[in-house]
Amino acid sequence: MRVINTANIPAIESLKSDERALLGLFKDFRNHAEISEFLPESCRLSLRWVRLQAAQTLEPQQLPVRGMVIVTDGSGDLLGGVPSRVHAGDIVLIPPGALHGLIGGSPAGLSAISVHFEGEGARWDTPCLCAASESGGLPDAPSRAVSPLDHLVEENEAHAREFLQNPLMQLVRSGVDLSDDVKLRMLGALQIWSDAFQRVLCARIVFESHPRAKKIAEDHLLDEVGHNRRLARMHGSSRHPSWDRGIAAASSWFVEKMGSASTEERAVLVHFVIERCADLLLTASQRVFPGADYFSIHAQVDADHFQLGYDLLKTFPRLDLPALRAALTEGWQMMNMLCHRISDIAVGAPPHHAPPHHAPPPPSPRAGTWPS
Repeated sequence: MRVINTANIPAIESLKSDERALLGLFKDFRNHAEISEFLPESCRLSLRWVRLQAAQTLEPQQLPVRGMVIVTDGSGDLLGGVPSRVHAGDIVLIPPGALHGLIGGSPAGLSAISVHFEGEGARWDTPCLCAASESGGLPDAPSRAVSPLDHLVEENEAHAREFLQNPLMQLVRSGVDLSDDVKLRMLGALQIWSDAFQRVLCARIVFESHPRAKKIAEDHLLDEVGHNRRLARMHGSSRHPSWDRGIAAASSWFVEKMGSASTEERAVLVHFVIERCADLLLTASQRVFPGADYFSIHAQVDADHFQLGYDLLKTFPRLDLPALRAALTEGWQMMNMLCHRISDIAVGAPPHHAPPHHAPPPPSPRAGTWPS
């Protein structure tokens, strides 16, 4: 493996084709001879975002394809081959079959983009950095038993992939320029859920008795406090709708579950379902609301909040998997229903709190006739 820092890539100072000066610092990877030689001329990329907390480890594994890890933030230790420290701005070139892994550095961990080249056999639907090689691949690739928690994570990702077909996800990912009215209605409906989510987090603290889970719940609330007000500032006094019974019902279901569910089920509902859903939705929404800090902040923290739940559940020696799977399925069904309703409101469906439309009475029969 080879580590190359972006400082060694020549910068592009201007765009000659239309005589526009480029702002900021721009660097073309192919302007570095070693990186250019490593990159294929034509290949579909498999891209994954990687976030590791301090001391969190992605164990070294081998894949039968070449790839790259681009460190975007923080620092960590590269595992496999000769261990080395990597920092933001480093590019790790990984040849086929190389043993590679990462450890998040102290104190802030590491964020990176993992790139593999699908034209050489990588699979787009498996995590690049930590995917095990398939049957018939490299014989010496390390493997480990899949735990019940890992099965739960896999099932959660299956629900997440299904959520991509939700009408709201389709709307924000469509690339269509949405009108200001559609955006304002979307923000208004999202605000109802954002306000309710604060109550969900508070209810979790009230009903939680497990010491570590309670501490995580309190820290989570501190991270989220004020995010609903940040959203409210985006649409100001123009908020519409101010209430919707469909969104309110789904929100109340989550609040009620914080009181009736177990510690493990609460962790699944909050960290696996709500935070994974938010990670997908709010990250995709950045293209609809470019520059809005509400969405860009969530793009970072929601993935971290998912990890909090995973780390908590790892501390339980035995998990009631059937109960957690049921909580997972029910939670995703409620989030799908909630987001479906937000989509309906955004595109102009009548709010659920509006009075029903009454059809005019039928005309009275003319004199001398009987209604048929």
